[in-house]
Amino acid sequence: MRKKFFQLILFALVLMTASTVAAKETPDDLRAKLNNMSVQVLNRMYQKYPSSASAVRNSYAYCTLSASSVKWGFWGDDRGRGVAVNNYTGQRVYVKMKELSLGLNFGAKEYDLLFVIANKAAWDRFISGNIKFGTEVSAQVSDGVTGDTFANATIVANGVWVYQLDKKGLAVEFSLKGAQISPYKTLN
Repeated sequence: MRKKFFQLILFALVLMTASTVAAKETPDDLRAKLNNMSVQVLNRMYQKYPSSASAVRNSYAYCTLSASSVKWGFWGDDRGRGVAVNNYTGQRVYVKMKELSLGLNFGAKEYDLLFVIANKAAWDRFISGNIKFGTEVSAQVSDGVTGDTFANATIVANGVWVYQLDKKGLAVEFSLKGAQISPYKTLN
């Protein structure tokens, strides 16, 4: 048991070190990396959730994030980064995500998130860093305006839906979560 604990601590330290090394990239390099990652996330989402393509195309804006999580005991820590794109203005805002969870948690995984943003008010909240959310599950959601549905999406805030696609790893959790998305000051 003690050996497993130290292995998990070592894994968490490797993840933190990797994020520190990534922080030493130039802003232009990191923006290019996030833009490339965004295209990859969209392609994976469109393949897994075909309805997400029309949801993104018809939305006010969208945001792609690539994230990883470490869960141990009663706490969990998720971190991600990505880019939010306004379909009307073309504005790109580079963002980061921090999520904490309390409850029964165990494991580690990497996953992608695709946020679909319905309107300007939701966009303004999203890019200002004033969007905080927990978890709410729904198999199919209607936007209440155009009649579009977001099959397999989850409502996370007023006017914001999310698709999630796990890439690798395993995490078992029974917990309460809270997350915040905020803009990168050095990239915007």
